[in-house]
Amino acid sequence: MDKEEYSKIEKIEKDIRLLKKKKPRKLRKIKFVGVAFDPQKYKTGETEINDALSQGYEVLQDFVTGGGIVMQLGKWEKEDKTVKTKWNN
Repeated sequence: MDKEEYSKIEKIEKDIRLLKKKKPRKLRKIKFVGVAFDPQKYKTGETEINDALSQGYEVLQDFVTGGGIVMQLGKWEKEDKTVKTKWNN
């Protein structure tokens, strides 16, 4: 095995270790916020995005429109690993 192949295997092993350490989480909420490119209106969208970010939302995607942008925000929570039964719902 040459040095390049060994390096690739080490990288894959490192990625696997990182994935194993990653805590499972689940997307719980999605929010779309429009920001108009208008000097009098952009502050409303800006404020709404900043409020959502301070509440734990993360930017998932942004979409450019003719008059501005729409931000797709998501809120992640740790995934509950407990098994639900009819006795502990």
